[in-house]
Amino acid sequence: MKNESVAILDIRSDEVTFLIGSKGVNGTFVFKGSHSERYEGFSIKEGFHDEDSLRRAISVSVTSVRQNYEGTVDEVYVGVPTGFVSLYTKGHTNSYPSKRKITAQDVDALYESGLNELLAQGKCIRRSHMYFTLGDNRKCFSVNDLYGVPTTLLKGAICYYFVSDAFCDLIDSILMSLSFTKVHLIPSTLAQSQYLMSEKKREGYAFLLDIGFLTTSISVVYGNGIVHEQSFDCGVGKIIAELMVRLDVDFYVAEEILSTTRVYRGVIPEDQMWTSEWANASFRLQDINEIIKSELDVLCEEVERFFNKHYREKNTTGLTVNPLSITGEGISYIKGATEHLSQQLCRLTEIVYPDLPYYDKPMYSARISLLDMALSDATKSGWLHRLFNNIGGKKK
Repeated sequence: MKNESVAILDIRSDEVTFLIGSKGVNGTFVFKGSHSERYEGFSIKEGFHDEDSLRRAISVSVTSVRQNYEGTVDEVYVGVPTGFVSLYTKGHTNSYPSKRKITAQDVDALYESGLNELLAQGKCIRRSHMYFTLGDNRKCFSVNDLYGVPTTLLKGAICYYFVSDAFCDLIDSILMSLSFTKVHLIPSTLAQSQYLMSEKKREGYAFLLDIGFLTTSISVVYGNGIVHEQSFDCGVGKIIAELMVRLDVDFYVAEEILSTTRVYRGVIPEDQMWTSEWANASFRLQDINEIIKSELDVLCEEVERFFNKHYREKNTTGLTVNPLSITGEGISYIKGATEHLSQQLCRLTEIVYPDLPYYDKPMYSARISLLDMALSDATKSGWLHRLFNNIGGKKK
């Protein structure tokens, strides 16, 4: 593959996307090819519903892009959905007999010694930090602020991201069969949190709600790490399924209903109807609204249960006043959902998405965030960066 381009595979709960891109100007990207393919999806309780369906979708997406790409693609970065990631957080300290200037090797040693103390199953695919603390109790959110600073102590609030061997083996077998020689796994939520949220915003508690088609994840972000996160089987697909059952319609009519109506907070006249001419179907808007609101309330209950589990006893102001950032293809389907979630959860809400022409929609958040992190990783693996790392210099 050309040095300036990377390939990413974004695995969502009902769709996979294979994309090749490079950095553009002013924070933009240049796209060399992209293809998305639906598959049977996955659930948190059962995992992938049909591995052959996943294999076919990945193969079709990769083949479609390769056919139109003038270059070699043998390395790929894969976004791992939150439901397949196990998060471990740890406070860890390395002390030194006398003051020394912190180098990249010292930071790596802190990560490694902390990892060695963990008794976790699976493969550690990434590590990140919420923040570092020096011997004078100075807190640093950026690792670059550490380099060259003399201290007798380096402490980190560190996050480790693990994936099961079964997931790794499945993805490796699929991609190796497609002639990829290197496969890198990236926690999808971590990539989104760092791309969609500013560094300043992440210096306090930040919250990311990623609403997908079959699953939804909630993450608490702090610094460059994730404090807590959880996925649950709740998404747009569940709402569509309820519309199909309760209105006795097929998938396409239910999908049209959801995409062409909105959530109403006030009273809807009983005689106000939703009508589809092509499907020759008509239903009371009041009935539709109640079904959608009921399923959104289930999502709200899961989110509220998550916050009660981890933060019921904590009175940190940021936990209640900081907005809940919402993204994912699910939020694009349901007009008025953001306002409904805000009122039910008693929290400020905002929709976040890539600040890019055409891709400025929540449905593109995961793939663009993965591309951004993959390009950063590729830069760090370059020879110049490795040279600075080996001599203990400041990473750029």
